[in-house]
Amino acid sequence: MNTCLQAPEILQLICDQLPNEEPIHRQRLLAVALSCRALLEPALDRLWHRITSFRPLATTLPRGLWKVEKKRVISQSKWTVLGLTRAVKSADLDRYVTYYAQRIREVDIQDVKTIFSSEGWHGLQMATGWRSGSLSPSAYKISWPLTEREQHPMPIEVLNQAFPFFSLFLGPKATHIRFVFNSNFPIQASSIESAANICSALKTLNLKDDAPSASGLAFLGSYLQSSSWANLSSLTIVNLPPESIAHLSTCPQLSNLEVSELKDIRPLHTYSNDDLDDPPAHLATISSSAFQSLERLTLCSNTLKSIEAVIQYLPPCNRLHTLKCLLRPAPGTIGTGARNLLNTIGVHCNSDYLRKLVIKTTSTGYPGYCSREDLEVEVDEGISLGALLDFEQLENLTFNLSTTGVNLNNDDIDNFVEFLPSLMTLKIDTDVYDSRHPLIDHTHVLKLLYGLNDLKKLGLRFNAIQIKGDEEKPGTTGDRAAPLEKFWVGDSPIYSPKSVSKFLEAHCPHLRMGNLISVCLFEEEEGSRRNPLIMYERRWSAVGGLI
Repeated sequence: MNTCLQAPEILQLICDQLPNEEPIHRQRLLAVALSCRALLEPALDRLWHRITSFRPLATTLPRGLWKVEKKRVISQSKWTVLGLTRAVKSADLDRYVTYYAQRIREVDIQDVKTIFSSEGWHGLQMATGWRSGSLSPSAYKISWPLTEREQHPMPIEVLNQAFPFFSLFLGPKATHIRFVFNSNFPIQASSIESAANICSALKTLNLKDDAPSASGLAFLGSYLQSSSWANLSSLTIVNLPPESIAHLSTCPQLSNLEVSELKDIRPLHTYSNDDLDDPPAHLATISSSAFQSLERLTLCSNTLKSIEAVIQYLPPCNRLHTLKCLLRPAPGTIGTGARNLLNTIGVHCNSDYLRKLVIKTTSTGYPGYCSREDLEVEVDEGISLGALLDFEQLENLTFNLSTTGVNLNNDDIDNFVEFLPSLMTLKIDTDVYDSRHPLIDHTHVLKLLYGLNDLKKLGLRFNAIQIKGDEEKPGTTGDRAAPLEKFWVGDSPIYSPKSVSKFLEAHCPHLRMGNLISVCLFEEEEGSRRNPLIMYERRWSAVGGLI
C-alpha cells in the first residue's frame, strides 16, 4: 500500500465511502477489514456504523447461550426466536461491548427475522446493569418500528415483549428517534412515554401510531404535552391534536414540523381579500414568540380546511421559509377551500421570509378519480393567486390541485414577472384535469423565460399549436433567457413536434431530453384511441427526442 494512503484519517475516509446497506455490502466490508491490519479498524467502524437487525448482537455472544426456535406461519415467512440456555453474564457481553458497541452510530431496525425471547431481553438487560444505551452508547439515531404492520407476519405477542427494550440502545447521545408503535397496547404506549426522559438532547422525533385515529390522537396529545422539548428541532407525526398546537408553539428550537394525516381541525377564521390589505385585529393577540424558530411546515390532509386551520396559529411575524400543503382526497370528497387557504397564507405568512410554497394534490390511489369534472364550466374560471403577490422574495411556487385549477391568463403571467421576480421554480396546473384549452400560449411562455432571470423549473398548461419555430424574444423583456432546466407541460395542446423543438432549442438551450415532462395517463385513458391527450403525449415525447 502506498505510504500516503496509510494515514489513519485517509483510510477512514476511504472506508466511509463504501456502502453498507445490503448483506452483500457487509460481506465486502468484512473482507476489507480482514485484508490487512491497517484497514481493520476503519473497515470495522464502517461495518458497524449502522445495524438493521438484532443478528449482529446475537452472533457476537457465546454460541451456546442461545436456544434457537424456528417459527413459521403457513405459506408465510419464517422467523427465529432466540431463548436462553442459561443466564446471561456480563462477561458474555465483553467482546461485543469492547470491540463493537462503541462503533454503532445508527440503530435502524427494519425487516426483523431474528428476535430475542422475553427471557432473552431480560437477560441482556440484567447483564448490562439496566443501563440505558449500553448496547450502543454512541448511537445518535434510533429507529424502532416493532408493530404488526411493519413486521408482518411476526405475532404481536413477540413484538410487544421486545418493544420496551429499545432502552438498551437508546443512550444519552441519541438525538434522532423514530418510533412506529400502536398506542392501544399499554406496553408500547408506556414505553414511548418513558423515552422522553432518556434523551435530554433529543433533536429529531418521528412518531407513527398505528392505532385508530381517535385513540391514537388522545395518546399523542397527552404525550406531546408531557415535555417542554427544549432541544427538539424536527417533529414528524401522523396527526396534530388541536390542544397540542399551543404547546408546540412554545418549543424554542422547533424548526421543522410535518403532519402526514391531518384531520378534524377547523379554521378559527375565514379571511377575505380585504383582510390582505387591512389585517384583522385578532392577529395582535397571537404571541410573537409562537413558533419562533419554525422554518419548514408540511401539512397533508384530506381537506384544505384542516391545513388552513393550522396555518392560522402562526403569528404574522413568523420566519417560515418553506410551506407545503398536500391534499390527499378520497372518493366522495373534493378539494374545496383553495381561495380561503390562499387568503390565510397571505395573512399569516411573512413575505420577508417565505421562499417556497407548495400546494398540490398527492397521489390518490384511485385511478380515474381526479379526471372528474363539472359538466358546466366557464372559459375563464379559476383560482386567483392575487393573495401571493406580496411575497416578492418567493423562489418556489407550486399550485397543483387536481380538483381546482388556476387556469392561468395573461394577467397572471404579467403579475409573476412584475411581483415575483425571484422565482426559480414555477409549477401551476400541470396535474389538473381540465377539458378547456389553456388561456395562454407560447408568447406567455416567452414572457416568463425572459422576464424571470433565475427561472430553472417551469410547469404550466399552454397552447403550443401556433408555434412555428422562428419566434423571437419579446421586445420589452431582458436580453437573456432564463436558464431553464426542467419543463412540465401537462396536457398542453401541440401540433408540430419539430417546430416546438426548434422553439425550445432557441429559448431554452439548457433543456435536455428527459426533463421535458408531459401528461401522465391512466391505463384506461391510454386505451381510448379517440382521446386527444394520447396524441398530445406522443407529440411531446417526440419533442423530447429532438432537443
